[in-house]
Amino acid sequence: MDLFTKNKQIKEIFIEDSKPITFDLYLKIIACKSIKKVNCYSIPKFILEQFDKNKVIVTSRDEVFFTSQFMEDNRLYNYSAIYYKSKIIIENKLSESDLNDFKTFCQINKYLKEVHLSFFDKDTINKIVATLYKNSHKNIKIMIHENITDLNLIEYLKKINKTYGKKYKVELKLIYSSEYISNNLFSQLIVNNIKMCCFIILSIFVVFFGVVIFNNFKDRSSVAKIEEKVDKIVKETKDNISNVNKIPDEENQTRKINELFNSLLDINSETVGWLTVNNTNIDYPVVQATNNEYYLNNDFEHNKNYNGWIFADYRNNMEDLDQNTIIYGHNKYLNGTMFGSLNSILTDEWLNDSKNLTIRFDNLYSSMQWQIFSVYKINKTNDYLTNSFSSKTSYKKFLNIIKKRSMKEFDVDVTPDDKILTLSTCADKNKRIVIHAKLLD
Repeated sequence: MDLFTKNKQIKEIFIEDSKPITFDLYLKIIACKSIKKVNCYSIPKFILEQFDKNKVIVTSRDEVFFTSQFMEDNRLYNYSAIYYKSKIIIENKLSESDLNDFKTFCQINKYLKEVHLSFFDKDTINKIVATLYKNSHKNIKIMIHENITDLNLIEYLKKINKTYGKKYKVELKLIYSSEYISNNLFSQLIVNNIKMCCFIILSIFVVFFGVVIFNNFKDRSSVAKIEEKVDKIVKETKDNISNVNKIPDEENQTRKINELFNSLLDINSETVGWLTVNNTNIDYPVVQATNNEYYLNNDFEHNKNYNGWIFADYRNNMEDLDQNTIIYGHNKYLNGTMFGSLNSILTDEWLNDSKNLTIRFDNLYSSMQWQIFSVYKINKTNDYLTNSFSSKTSYKKFLNIIKKRSMKEFDVDVTPDDKILTLSTCADKNKRIVIHAKLLD
């Protein structure tokens, strides 16, 4: 390929090797400006995107886009996911393909801060550090999640940590499991006197609340960064939309919405809508996974986050809309992110302001407004989380039940022909805060 860069006659290249194209090979092919077609065995999706941007047509003889377990474990689906990833997980020792893809990742990525290792292995750590150093990644933390008790090994880690810190700007940290910490804590309580026990208990509370405060701060900062990125994308997209030929809004609304969501789908392909609730902090893109657990602990960029993200029930049809579209969000530690500001809706001041009683929820296909008809706090139950009904009679019965629960009479007529939106969050361990709103014409 180095030789071909000076040959302007070569238009097409066929690679017989039954291996995926590497990022290094991609760079060499792109350097040869005359090549417009590539036939290969397989190609990672993010590299395929780059060929497409350079208007090079690629034919793959194998449809497998993941070349390694490393890429799949970290959900590195596309170039932007690789570029912006701040935390990665390495679950097993690096195979040859894993190592190649990790090297490619380090070449592309600009935001990496943490590498989480699920095990301790000297060779793996050395390979990681060498790759990070070669690609000028600095101030990286390598988190080793293993309960190491061998004092000699701990001393070894301390020693190499100093070396890595000075030479490579990399920091090693041991992360012990909560179960290990708990077991060792209780064993120590047994041998200590009451005074020492009290001191330890007090220390635990201090550490616990410190961790809670720190995690809240860290997660709020993480959410703020995502919001800043999303807001920037939304603004740029809206500016681009406003610069096209003027078409009446009623004819062009869906196209505008689609363009906006297309930009968000580049960050998270599971984006299904956008939710806004007046006089709260709720103004977020909505995602939908294949279950109702993933986004309890992962944010919009698929990073681990105690506050998760706003997500739709996996059972809901987000294109045609079921009779009951259900959206969940955390209300942890009252830190204000996600559904953390829904507590304010239980006040008379919020409920008596008519501007607050219309919710904006757009999906990828339509711009929609929803009129609130029921707000309540209830003991933990699933009876309001049915998304579709077998008959209008059963749906009508359901609507009557949730209307009667409302802490305020909204004087909004809801019939079995209406579609409704349900927002659900925790008030505490045993209670839930629920909002129901009907779709306006």
